[in-house]
Amino acid sequence: MDSSTIISRVKDYAIEVLSKKLPDNMTYHSINHTLDVVDSAEEIAAKQKIKGDDLEIIQIAAWFHDLGYAKGCENHEQNGANMAREFLSGLSYPPEKIEKIEGCIMATQIPQSPKNNLEKILCDADLMHLAHQDYFKKADLLHKEIETTKFCKIPENEWLRMNQEFLDKHCFFTEYARKNYEVAVKENLKKVRDRLKSWKKAKK
Repeated sequence: MDSSTIISRVKDYAIEVLSKKLPDNMTYHSINHTLDVVDSAEEIAAKQKIKGDDLEIIQIAAWFHDLGYAKGCENHEQNGANMAREFLSGLSYPPEKIEKIEGCIMATQIPQSPKNNLEKILCDADLMHLAHQDYFKKADLLHKEIETTKFCKIPENEWLRMNQEFLDKHCFFTEYARKNYEVAVKENLKKVRDRLKSWKKAKK
């Protein structure tokens, strides 16, 4: 089975799972997030001139990285890795490639822990929304998702503090992401701080 065929099979399977099997309260970790991660992973890989098997591994890992949410929020990375192994083994996909894909998926667990370049690429792609202009829109979706899946209320000021802390500590792993997106992350951090200051003033 050639690379384009395997990627097509993986894409079709991932879209089916994300479209039909995710709980309704997964407002952030939706099909849209996975599409964004696939695009970002391919962007970073292209800039690094990654081709062949390595590109294929990155693409497959990006499609599978959040499929585990179909089985619940807990251990979703491991569940996604298991789903990847089961699906790819059914296609007689090489075991050594499956192991690399599993490594990429597991590396995205927060705090991220990439051990090689392919894992770094997926980790950066998974958190690329931190640099997006629509950061607050994405953050609102995540806020809603956490509240509904964990059955807890997170006040606006506490959510802004959590965002501030996460953005302040975040660093991309690949040179391309650091060079092209870290400034945007800092800009979003400033916006979060400004919103937090405005909230505090309004409450005085």
